Amino acid sequence: MSILISFPILLITVILQTTAVSRLPLVNGSADLMLIVLAAWGIHDKGRTAWIWAIIGGLMMSIVSATPWILVMIPYLVVAVSAQLLHSRIWQSPILAMLVITILGTLLQHILEIAMLRFNDIAMNVATILGAVTVPSLVLNLILALPIYILVRDIGRWVYPAEQYE
Repeated sequence: MSILISFPILLITVILQTTAVSRLPLVNGSADLMLIVLAAWGIHDKGRTAWIWAIIGGLMMSIVSATPWILVMIPYLVVAVSAQLLHSRIWQSPILAMLVITILGTLLQHILEIAMLRFNDIAMNVATILGAVTVPSLVLNLILALPIYILVRDIGRWVYPAEQYE
């Protein structure tokens, strides 16, 4: 059931990412809605299908993104696996786990993109990129993390109703 529900949820996430969220930048950074949704699902799902969601979401985002598919896939898979590991360690505070995973996922994603630009010999000032793109993206991701966590948690309770009284 979880895998079947992932397609419409992740498709809506891709549509919202490309049409609305990317059009609302802070300085030069924008939020990554897919990364936040995958982190929230990984925390709630406790690792059952989070990595499958990460693969599906990564493939969907690589279709609409200009970055190579592997650079889209790596942060999403790392976020899904870290959500599973971190939630098992900090199970009493899933919101703290959500914020930590959002920070780590955003930083990993931007580090990989900077490395790709460096590899392709594109001249840039890393300090400017960190200040004008990474930090604003991190702030936007953290602002969206809590509402998305609550929404995904409600979807997870609908998908897994037996675990409601755990």
